Amino acid sequence: MNPYEPIFEEIATGLLEVAEIKPNYSDKALLNVTLIFQSVFMDKVFDCMQRDGIPYEDQLKMVQSAGEEIRRVIHTYTGLDTFELVKQK
Repeated sequence: MNPYEPIFEEIATGLLEVAEIKPNYSDKALLNVTLIFQSVFMDKVFDCMQRDGIPYEDQLKMVQSAGEEIRRVIHTYTGLDTFELVKQK
């Protein structure tokens, strides 16, 4: 087990307890949870690609595309550019 998993579980449980309340997160919070999500997501993407025998060069292209798609979704629904948030950090 990854050492961060218990922390993820504790945060997720706490969020479920207050799910009906608007939490008023900062832009920095969005960036932080995006980085966490991407880390876990990309780990699972690599597992899938390796299991499917996808060549390494194609894996890199697919992971880059997935990252760009995550960035696009965040920008579309929040108006925030994660690249700009990283520059501000």
